[in-house]
Amino acid sequence: WNGEFYFSFGHSSTRVWSEAVRYGFVCAGGGSWYSNTLNLLDVGDRIWVKAPGYGFVGVGRVTGTPVRASEFMLPGPDGQPAPALSVLREGTYHREFADDAERSEYFVPVEWAQTVPIERAANEIGMFGNKNTVCAPKTPKWRHTVERLKQLFPDYNRL
Repeated sequence: WNGEFYFSFGHSSTRVWSEAVRYGFVCAGGGSWYSNTLNLLDVGDRIWVKAPGYGFVGVGRVTGTPVRASEFMLPGPDGQPAPALSVLREGTYHREFADDAERSEYFVPVEWAQTVPIERAANEIGMFGNKNTVCAPKTPKWRHTVERLKQLFPDYNRL
């Protein structure tokens, strides 16, 4: 394994990539199958983020541990910390499950080295993909994908 993590970011009406970029996070939820793999990540890990149906949209370093949506804080309009669910406006982030530990959305803070808008996602034939939210791929296809992504995201090692 090359030490590089894959992250599947389900860009939709539930979670919105531009908000993840703006506020520095990745997230998953709706059931423990989606959120449990967030626990594979440690502070300092590099993640390559793919938005299924679009392609790879960013690379960054994990800066904290997974936090339930109801407890995750972001800078509010006045710059002071505020609950994420009161700050985030574009996605639903499973607000209806905020009090349900199993189905709640979970957030992981990230410092982005480089991102692109969803419309400019990198998607080429032969690039790695996986249905798990987070994985540590060991296939040659993953090594090939990371080497290609390093060309497409030249600031990947900025952090």
